[in-house]
Amino acid sequence: MDKYSVYVLIVYAVTFIVLFGYLYFVWSRLWHERAQQPEDRA
Repeated sequence: MDKYSVYVLIVYAVTFIVLFGYLYFVWSRLWHERAQQPEDRA
């Protein structure tokens, strides 16, 4: 492969890693906040 294709693959990999990491962080944070709330308020 040439350098351009390697650069594109690296950019795609970093983008997906950051995106899924952010989504996982937000999802886990919302899940913990929801779990800490009392059931009768929901």
